[in-house]
Amino acid sequence: MTNNKDKIFNVSIDLFSKYGYDGVSIRKIAGEVGIKESSIYNHYSSKEAIIDSILNYYIDQMMSEDIPIEEASLNLDVSFDYFYKTGLNAFATQLDNERMSKITRIILIESYHNEKIRQFLKKSIIDDAIFGWINLFDLMKAKRLIKDDADSRQLAESFYKFGLFLLYEHYVINYPEDDEKFIRDLCDKSEKHIKLLFNSVKVRP
Repeated sequence: MTNNKDKIFNVSIDLFSKYGYDGVSIRKIAGEVGIKESSIYNHYSSKEAIIDSILNYYIDQMMSEDIPIEEASLNLDVSFDYFYKTGLNAFATQLDNERMSKITRIILIESYHNEKIRQFLKKSIIDDAIFGWINLFDLMKAKRLIKDDADSRQLAESFYKFGLFLLYEHYVINYPEDDEKFIRDLCDKSEKHIKLLFNSVKVRP
């Protein structure tokens, strides 16, 4: 049985994704949950505390699907195709979750005017992820899969920011559109893009 704190959390995600953070009041959240406004404060000290818990949940879930460098190394040893398909499938699994999909939209639509969310997007979604991809491309150099003079940062930014734009296009520009079709298209386009990058720098036999 869902308790009130979980209901507040889930309803807040629904409302923030539809109306924006500033467009939703504590009173509106309480009304949708079916409790008194004062009851919200038994679980969250403020509306900001609710969005903090949503952002923390999001990054925890994304990190749970993150592939450790040791596992990435083993996947690369199997084949490059297996390596990137494993990563894509893990990411697609997260986006296929309705709650995660809604939070992604919240982050993207709020980042232009909400400083907390902008900083979260910049550090946790962009900078940390690109750093991880730089490490992966460096690993590929060490395994002699790509050329030593390949620019790992450029490769990381070219790949990751391409995918980030696809998310922005779906959740902001084309919203609402079919999520399932988008996830299929995201995987297909990302696969083609990473192959294009890889083929441009791979070590030839």
